[in-house]
Amino acid sequence: MAPSGSRRNDLQGRHTLSTLVVVVGILAPAVNTFITATVLPSVVKEIGGLPLYAWATTAYAVASIVGSAASSVAMRRLGTRIALVAACAILVAGTAACGGAPSMGIVVTGRAVQGIGGGMMIGIVHGMIRELFPEPLWPRLLATVSAAWGVAALSGPFAGGLLAQIGMWRTAFWAMVPLIATPAVTAWSILPRRPARVGRPERVPFGRLLLICAAVLCIASVANATSDTLRATLVGGAAAAIGLVIRLDARAKIRLFPSEMLSLRRPMGKAFAMIFLIAMAASPTGIFMPLLVQILHGVPPAVAGYFYAAQSLAWTTAALVTARLAAHHVRAAFVTGPLMVSAGLAGLFLTIGPGPVLAIAACIAVVGAGIGTCWAHIGNVVLASARKEEEAVSAAMIPSAQLFAMAFGAAISGIIASAAGLSHSATPPVAALTGATLFGGFALAPLAAAIIAVGLHPTTRVGREVAQR
Repeated sequence: MAPSGSRRNDLQGRHTLSTLVVVVGILAPAVNTFITATVLPSVVKEIGGLPLYAWATTAYAVASIVGSAASSVAMRRLGTRIALVAACAILVAGTAACGGAPSMGIVVTGRAVQGIGGGMMIGIVHGMIRELFPEPLWPRLLATVSAAWGVAALSGPFAGGLLAQIGMWRTAFWAMVPLIATPAVTAWSILPRRPARVGRPERVPFGRLLLICAAVLCIASVANATSDTLRATLVGGAAAAIGLVIRLDARAKIRLFPSEMLSLRRPMGKAFAMIFLIAMAASPTGIFMPLLVQILHGVPPAVAGYFYAAQSLAWTTAALVTARLAAHHVRAAFVTGPLMVSAGLAGLFLTIGPGPVLAIAACIAVVGAGIGTCWAHIGNVVLASARKEEEAVSAAMIPSAQLFAMAFGAAISGIIASAAGLSHSATPPVAALTGATLFGGFALAPLAAAIIAVGLHPTTRVGREVAQR
């Protein structure tokens, strides 16, 4: 029998290797996010396609919904290792399409392919946290994921902005290929070959996934609609698609959504509502901030990317600081985080046009710090509140809900930008109007999240199981 110290060291070693896979698995899509956000203004400047600017983000986010929601099924059918390798291959294909794109339409298509691969990778990483680590480590692992995003926030804008500034934005995409391949190699070397299959392999519910994507695309298309009748039809189609998805999923054997996800009376429902509202509110900064600061304040590409990165860096810092909060302090974090996000967006409403630039950066940092204060703890409520047999679906739904919120936010942002005239004329007055409308309007969403948070309590897995008996 091995000494207890030996067993403890072995356990610690296995957790260290698994943590490495988690980190490299999240770095690839994270760096891709920041590099792309940084180079997109240069892409439009060289090959045109300003009306499709927001679509580059919408396409990625919509496709990510499919990839993320399908990740739990892929893990069950293929095993975590092969599923992660497949996701990396898809992300590489989309990145290559963007790097060689002759037009903005091809960039949008490549971004959609990237979204499938990136969404799968993010979903698999969250599934790995639940699968490979004990519950007491979940908050720290979720904070580690945030830290990986912080590393990407430091490196992505620097690399992408530098290459964009010297006219080599295509190289920025090609340079990501080796980074994306790293998680595949690491997972193949470290993770088990595959777990034993239990029961019949499950099928991916593509019908419901496509309905979700159709709903978001309908909203996104409102910005390009030419008549009020068409706009009303698109909005009605989105509402009908979402309603049909919810109805079909409630009857399905293979569910996309946890059973309590839409109930604001349950911790699961409250947590997912907060995830949606906070992620949606943060979307305009990721889409338009690099473009707006270049137009309004003459910020060079190598620096503009860091305005969006400041949000992620503040998110990471706050997440690490609050990762070990005691339970009686977590309740305060649930409320304080959304209020900080709302305050930061209100600050951007006031400063995006007149400046100064440092005030804009500070407001973005407040938005990120607010998200980081509460995000990991909200995710922990989801993991701990999952019903038996729904653990994997619940874990995968955290990034899926975030991506759906980002896609919805991108669609709404595109509508606002088009209404303000930014899709046709990238002048300072139009950019100032667009920014003020975007940030002022989206500041309301985290206020709603704060109201929901008042009734949310920290949840543990043990307490959940006792309550269900």
